[in-house]
Amino acid sequence: MNRSLLGLIVLALVVAIVAIPALASGSDGKGRVIELSGVTTSMGVALDAKPKGDSAGDIGFVAGKLTKNGKPFGRFHGTCFLFAKETSHCTFTAGLPDGQLILESSYGPGFNTGATALEAIVGGTGAYEGARGQGRDSEVGQNGLRLHLELLP
Repeated sequence: MNRSLLGLIVLALVVAIVAIPALASGSDGKGRVIELSGVTTSMGVALDAKPKGDSAGDIGFVAGKLTKNGKPFGRFHGTCFLFAKETSHCTFTAGLPDGQLILESSYGPGFNTGATALEAIVGGTGAYEGARGQGRDSEVGQNGLRLHLELLP
């Protein structure tokens, strides 16, 4: 698998993990902030469109486990579509104790390019129905994630 596509997938995964913890915390009418950790357990390229290597049309995937305060909290998976070299759009689903959370983000020049990635929380199911907000995440080592989720009231 191409390293830049894998890097984009890992970054997108981190974003998805960030959104999950915020939804799991209690609400005081002022919004919620949750801190989570995650680890990527699998990632790869599902479709390597021609030409071989990173090119428009490639599709990658990522999956992993989430923890909150060192205890298992859920899992995540996502897909990323490559539009041009080092530019992609990713959708993630976080499976949490009381429902699912959906996150979206783009990566590459003009989007997320720094050490911290931002993603939009665009909805959810169960206890997270109607969720909105923003996640901030960063990579820790090769497979680890540090997540900060800001959920709107």
